[in-house]
Amino acid sequence: MQPLMERYGVRVIALSKDDVETARAHRERDGLAFDLLSDPELAVIKRFGLLHEGAVEYKIWFLPKHFPLGYPTGFKQMAIPTTFIIDEEGIVRWIDQADDYRLRGNEARTEQALAAVFGPQIDAPQPGR
Repeated sequence: MQPLMERYGVRVIALSKDDVETARAHRERDGLAFDLLSDPELAVIKRFGLLHEGAVEYKIWFLPKHFPLGYPTGFKQMAIPTTFIIDEEGIVRWIDQADDYRLRGNEARTEQALAAVFGPQIDAPQPGR
């Protein structure tokens, strides 16, 4: 969704429960160009009420040809995928939170919210947004 955010001049910052090294590896692997913050103790995630405690944890290994094989080992805590739109004054203008922790934000719904908060798209990012 980063290209969409850029069209509105919005800076993207993501928060993950991964430790710094794992977050860095994900950023490099996925070619992410936005800031990815690490919250392995879930302190910020809990403070924002974004904690999901019932995610199934798996032991996974990969067979030849990258075929995954695994089994559940218990439950873990993780963040509920949530998108916040925060304006230039630091006011939260919109929140989109998934009902299912495996799903990410809806681009069409996010674009409607961006247009409502910031007005029409711009050609290039503006400083301060």
